[in-house]
Amino acid sequence: MRAIISVFRKEMRDHLRDKRSIIVAMIYPLMGPLLLGLMFFFVGGSMRVNEDAPLIVPVMNPQNAPDIVHYLQQHGAILRNVRGNPQTIVAGGWVPFALILPATPEIDPEKPLPVQLLTNPSRFDSIVATGRVVELLNTYQRETVRARLQQAGLSPNLTDVLQIDQQNIGRAAGPSVILLTMIPPFLIFTLFTGGVHVTLDSTSGERERGSFEPLMMNPVTRAQVLTGKIGASMVFTLMALGVQIFAFWIMLHIVPRESLGLNEPLSALRLGAVASICLPIVVLAAALQLLISAATRSMKEAQTYLGLLPLVPGLAGMVLALAPVQAQPLLAAIPTFGQTLLMGQMVRAEAVNWLLVGITAAATLITTGLLLALGFRLYEREGILFPQG
Repeated sequence: MRAIISVFRKEMRDHLRDKRSIIVAMIYPLMGPLLLGLMFFFVGGSMRVNEDAPLIVPVMNPQNAPDIVHYLQQHGAILRNVRGNPQTIVAGGWVPFALILPATPEIDPEKPLPVQLLTNPSRFDSIVATGRVVELLNTYQRETVRARLQQAGLSPNLTDVLQIDQQNIGRAAGPSVILLTMIPPFLIFTLFTGGVHVTLDSTSGERERGSFEPLMMNPVTRAQVLTGKIGASMVFTLMALGVQIFAFWIMLHIVPRESLGLNEPLSALRLGAVASICLPIVVLAAALQLLISAATRSMKEAQTYLGLLPLVPGLAGMVLALAPVQAQPLLAAIPTFGQTLLMGQMVRAEAVNWLLVGITAAATLITTGLLLALGFRLYEREGILFPQG
């Protein structure tokens, strides 16, 4: 145990001296919360509905439907005539939508009035403005139907089939769900980059500096050397994870939430639970990074592989953000993938099956044990000292 602690202290002392590397390593975890915060600000700002702001309605043929025009103006809408091809204007983003009224004046009030609404759902401003004008048109239609029923001596509630009482009992809805589900991929990416500078330097770097062979000549086993180096890598990974979790907590408390459907931000306790699910990956990442660093022939080759390593679990998490999958025991048993599924449920404030948490933790630790066994075998070979020989 003393030998492991000695190697661990050596690695920590060597890397804590390099202040620039530590600063850069702690900057990477901040990129995820910063990027997600900017998305909350820009997306939330474009989707925020200001009821006091006038609704600009681009319209064609307003003279042919004076009742609708008058109703919209009564409710604060400002009409703007659309000239030219409305499809081109809406698709080009010149206007968020276009309300096209009939080309001829309305004649028979007993027939439905054909109204066309051109929208561009690829733009957030179009989604918000279209929602407001559709709500006004639906209200106009309901009030007109009620008035006609009263004129005919019928109950104005005759057309009411349902009385819907919709309640949102979740903490997140709409665009905020997608944005929150991006938190797990950022965490996974940090877990595979937070301690990479330690693992890269502790094997490949020491070999190129010529300090690896004298280290192995000390009265310590190579398994103890590997364990001490993994411990140092885990410490820096945990530091990066803690910085990112704290940054996410701050970000979620300062971004606009209501416009995106986020009723309340994630609590520190829930974010701590999310971080606890990540803990088995801390060991897995350190073992896998040291294994790759030991198996490669040069530091440049190790940098290439270790740079590509975070993309595999990170991209899987990005896919889950757009196409969420129901957590199942078989999927939970896949290391990093199972954690991404469960973390996604936690950030969306959904119920989590703690049996699945145990399954994914056990599967990850078993995989880590296999990687460590392979790493110990690599460290026992003399080729670890002279990989190019």
